[in-house]
Amino acid sequence: MKRLLPPRKFKQLFIVAVAIVIVIASCIEIRGVTQPLTVKAGDTLTVEVKAWMDPYWNQPQSRLIIGFMAPKSWNARANMRMYYTSAFANGTMSPVAANATPHGSSQKWSEAIMERLGIGGNYINDLEWVVFQSDQAFDMSDIAEINALVTIKVKTGPENLRVKLGYFSASSAQELSESKFYGKWFTSCLDVTDGVGELIDFCSPQISAVQPSTATDNDIITLKYDEDAIDTDLSGADKVFICAKAYTTNNEMIEVCSQQEVSALTALGGKKWRIDLWPRAYFNLQETQTLDRIEYYYTDVTGTKKVLKQGNTGDPFVFKFRCP
Repeated sequence: MKRLLPPRKFKQLFIVAVAIVIVIASCIEIRGVTQPLTVKAGDTLTVEVKAWMDPYWNQPQSRLIIGFMAPKSWNARANMRMYYTSAFANGTMSPVAANATPHGSSQKWSEAIMERLGIGGNYINDLEWVVFQSDQAFDMSDIAEINALVTIKVKTGPENLRVKLGYFSASSAQELSESKFYGKWFTSCLDVTDGVGELIDFCSPQISAVQPSTATDNDIITLKYDEDAIDTDLSGADKVFICAKAYTTNNEMIEVCSQQEVSALTALGGKKWRIDLWPRAYFNLQETQTLDRIEYYYTDVTGTKKVLKQGNTGDPFVFKFRCP
């Protein structure tokens, strides 16, 4: 039999409970996410997350945890604000400490969420989970179910892209041992328009993708080729090579196109290939040269079969360098 609380104490706990909205207990869910279908690059994206929980045991000093998955180029941890509201209480949220871990886990929060939820329905793994917590801790102890609203405001990055964003909810006092102990939600595709560069489509299978999506010529970049995305002349090839032209900021052109080991992709299995490049070394740049972009395509060992943007035809793929 539960002990009865004095009316004032019960009211305080009830107010706290509603404020903590989405914290995780025996049952926790995200019951809806409202976000626009499109936003301009560099503008602020506003999202509302409907959170529900049904706590039933003692959770002293528990904080609301909200995870948000977005492209790394957005730098969401530094460019995001978050707060929660309800009919009873309001509160603000801040990023968790860099070394903070979920209760009972040795993983950092972002690592734990990535292990459980991954990147949803996206095809390019250039995404990260950014985790916020309520600035105030609460005593979640045998209280009524909670409904509240979490508002996220984040500045989008500079690129044109299409992506499925992800959302996560939990309580800092509860382990993430079972899926009923956290909430999750992945949205339909969001289009970011009026930005720089060619469209980065996280939502669709890609013949070719570059990770990270934002890099300088002094960064290591990974070019991935997925021969299963569409049928091409290279489907079923035993070896795949990259043929590339690099253009400097002074419009000098440097070409590396040979069926040599330096240009060979590594087979990953499942009809997927990759090659890791350090552009400055790969194109043998001089100290005074800086790359603006590379244009490239994939070819077989003979150099006659090619995979371009439209498969066997079209323009070469383009990657433009810029600072993250």
